[in-house]
This record gives sequence, C-alpha cells and structure tokens, in this order.
Amino acid sequence: MARVAQVAQQQGRWDDAIKAYQTITVVAASSPRIAAGAHLAAGNIYMETGKFTEAATAYRKAVALDPASAEAQNNLGEALGELKQYRPALEAFQKAVALDQKYLKARYNVGVTYDRLKQFKYAEFIYRILIRDFPDFALAYDSLAVSLSKSGRAREAVPFHDKALSLAPKDHSFYYNFSLTYLMLGDMKKAHEQQQKLRALDPAMAEHLATMIAKRQR
Repeated sequence: MARVAQVAQQQGRWDDAIKAYQTITVVAASSPRIAAGAHLAAGNIYMETGKFTEAATAYRKAVALDPASAEAQNNLGEALGELKQYRPALEAFQKAVALDQKYLKARYNVGVTYDRLKQFKYAEFIYRILIRDFPDFALAYDSLAVSLSKSGRAREAVPFHDKALSLAPKDHSFYYNFSLTYLMLGDMKKAHEQQQKLRALDPAMAEHLATMIAKRQR
C-alpha cells in the first residue's frame, strides 16, 4: 500500500495518494510510528496542494501517534503558519527544536515566526545564533537583514544583505529584499541597481519591484 501511495503521489494523483495513506493509518493502527508516517505523508500532500487546514489536522494526528517526531512538529508549525496561527505555530517549531537541536529548518522557522509576530528582537536573536552555528546558511543572513530593516535599522542590514548574496548570488528574493532596504534608506540609486540585477534572474519580480521604486520616488 505504501508503494501505491508513493506512485500516486509521484504521478500527481493527489486524491488517490491521500486515500492510500489513509488506508495505511487504519491497517497500521497497532504500529503507531507507521501510522504517524502515513499521516505525515498525507499532510505533506495537503500542504503541496494548498489545503492547510487538512494538513494541520494530519500533522496533529502524526504528532499524537509519534510525539518524538521533530519533522511532524515542524510541519505542523508550517501548516499553522500558513493559516496565520502564529502563536501555536511558534510552539510547534519550538517543540521540534527541543526534539532535535540540529534541525536547521525548524530553528529557522522559529525566527520567521517571531518576525511574523513583529517580535523583531527575538527574530534577530534566532538569526544571529543560526549564523554563528551555520556560517554558510545564506537565508539566515538575508532574514536577519530583513528583520533589521523592519525594525528601523536598515543601515545595519546592508552588510548582511551583501553576505547573503555572496553566498547565494542567484537567489532572486535576496536582490528584492536588498532593494527594499535601500528604499527604506532613501537610496533610490542603489535600490534601482538591485532591481536591475534582479531583472536578469526574474523579470516579473523585477517589474513588481520597479513599480514599488517608482511609487517611492513620487
């Protein structure tokens, strides 16, 4: 049955895959970890197809059956985050980190959620620890820069934007975010320079950014 579910998932037959995973949860009722894995897999499909409420339900079932699963806790947090339930999402991410201190994705998600809650000092703390522990993690530098900009410290953000781009020069969002920081600083020339660099990678995103720059110049 697991193979049936996996094949259906690979072929994009989402409903068939979900049904197969649900069958596994029934058949494996006496094997909690196997059933939890099936709920987790179903939740991942729901996430992929934008059904975040169903995903959260599936992940909660996975967590109930396998409380030691850091992945299930993290994924529950991501589903709750999509539903804008940031406080319970934060709790889920923190539980995931408590279960696995090396779980980079969960640790990063803690920072993201603090940022969404506009608790920028806490987000900054998380990102700085990530940079310390994972000095090549480009996303942590960019996220720290964004958080600093949002908290009114755009000038401090600039070197972190630079570092993020030095590590991942093809990441579209990094140029976009850097340009926004320059907009906050009132440096239209440099904001436009980042927009032009972005144009070579993602013309649509660059066009949206150009509109934002134009509005700021009026």
